[in-house]
Amino acid sequence: MTRLAQDRDTHLTPQEIAQEVLRQFDAGATNEPSIRRLAAALKVAPSAIYHHYPSRAAIVDAACQLVWAEVAAEMQALVPDPFTADPVDVLVAAGLATRRGWTRHHRVAQYMAATPRSNAFLAATVGLVASLMERLGLDGEDAAAAFHTYATFTLGSVMFVAARMAANEQLDEQPSQRFRTEHGPRAAKRSSEQTRAALDDVMDLSSVDPARDEALYVAGLRRVVETFAA
Repeated sequence: MTRLAQDRDTHLTPQEIAQEVLRQFDAGATNEPSIRRLAAALKVAPSAIYHHYPSRAAIVDAACQLVWAEVAAEMQALVPDPFTADPVDVLVAAGLATRRGWTRHHRVAQYMAATPRSNAFLAATVGLVASLMERLGLDGEDAAAAFHTYATFTLGSVMFVAARMAANEQLDEQPSQRFRTEHGPRAAKRSSEQTRAALDDVMDLSSVDPARDEALYVAGLRRVVETFAA
């Protein structure tokens, strides 16, 4: 058995490293977690980090897997038995859980966009989605096209909200109370004031009214998924 590092009473584990990476992302440090900063926080030498993970990419991927685990747990709470529940409800719940999980950890959400690596979680997710698509009457390329649409809507929404949160933090922007555009005479003749005002209201919704923003996201996602069944 290896000797314990100084100032530690337990051996370093991969889970501990991943949790510290996610913690540092969430803490909003000026710089993203580095091997040296991780080692200092965990009270080990940098070589101890590399003993468990061969690269920084692998470490960040492990932190992302922690977020996906949170997403899976929240989805399980929303839909305890996804294989018997209405497939539309399951896909909407999965999208909602995904959005909630990654906005809680918005500073690491950019890495969600990295090309996915094959693992047990991803395999299980694809298997579940394939089952849901077939229960909606889709298979083969039709199921793949529907899944592409679903993933684009869901992950695109997550990335936008997370990127806005991160950008506002970096620019030290405070959420505005009311977004208003200036509409020229030509534009005014082509649309009603009521419609323009309604569009203005949703421009900064994720910042000023997250609850309504989430409700509109769920409603939109449900419309998208219901088109698959149709």
